[in-house]
Amino acid sequence: MLLVLLALWILFNGRFTLEIFLFGLVLSSALTWFCRQFLDYSPKMEKGAYRMILGVLGYLWLLICEIVKSNWTLLGYVYGRRKELKPKLVTFTTPLKSQFARNLLSNSITLTPGTITAMQEGQKLTVHCLDEAMAEGVEDQAFQRKLLALESKADEIRTEKKEAAE
Repeated sequence: MLLVLLALWILFNGRFTLEIFLFGLVLSSALTWFCRQFLDYSPKMEKGAYRMILGVLGYLWLLICEIVKSNWTLLGYVYGRRKELKPKLVTFTTPLKSQFARNLLSNSITLTPGTITAMQEGQKLTVHCLDEAMAEGVEDQAFQRKLLALESKADEIRTEKKEAAE
């Protein structure tokens, strides 16, 4: 945390001099001490936060890749020789525990072209797919697997925080 705060201080100042560096070092040290004393900050929590950031970036990369793949598929439908689309509704239960993760899953499905989350009731999702071919594998998506991994990392961080507090 100290190094991140110091780097931000230097970056926001726009130049690097000895006095800016020393003042930033003192300020960053004071903020790090304050966070450790009063905000339950620990290096273990910081390590867990970095792992979560990497997981979230991985999820965003997966979302972008799936959006691009779905766009190519829809281009094939629009400019291809297919005569008739067969829309389909798929209802499935997700193993995601938190409401935030379920909302993120349903929004990710909606962001992917050709699919829309029509209804979300607890752990049950109903997804409208533009064609039957798009409906295959909706229940077991890469989105869901990635969100399950992120949920387990968040649970690990919470248990580490509880153990540190005791």
